Amino acid sequence: MKLSLWDTAGQETYKSVTRSYFRGASGALLVFDISRRPTFAHVKDWLDDLRNIADKDIVVILVGNKSDLASTEAENKREVTTQEAEEWARINGVLEYVETSAKSGEGVELAFARVAERIYQNIEAGKYDLNDRRSGVKGPGAGGQGRVKLGTDANKGMTGGCC
Repeated sequence: MKLSLWDTAGQETYKSVTRSYFRGASGALLVFDISRRPTFAHVKDWLDDLRNIADKDIVVILVGNKSDLASTEAENKREVTTQEAEEWARINGVLEYVETSAKSGEGVELAFARVAERIYQNIEAGKYDLNDRRSGVKGPGAGGQGRVKLGTDANKGMTGGCC
């Protein structure tokens, strides 16, 4: 499975651009900074935009980033608790909540894997038209059997980097 990722860093100035990416999106990671409560408050706005523009079956995971800042009691900078984020995800119909640290990499692969796994389950359940480019999910080339295989090696075939 190949994922195309768009990172807007939550910038409001990119909101008009991000809306065009929401169309056809099959999954989304809504990321906030656990050490900055205002970023958590804005997640609802992004979720509302997703639900208004994206497909009704979009897979959404809530991600609390910077878990490394809450690693020790003495220097805990957490402003949003795990329980609070999990409850928010449940109330708002978000698949699940995952904590990550972009600094250490902890939890990052898990967040992406959860989105990919659920998209794959949706493919297997026939929720996407693999021949319709607007669905956000592309199937095998012409003459394919319409099946998508999820690789077992997460790093196989990965190329490129981040901007």
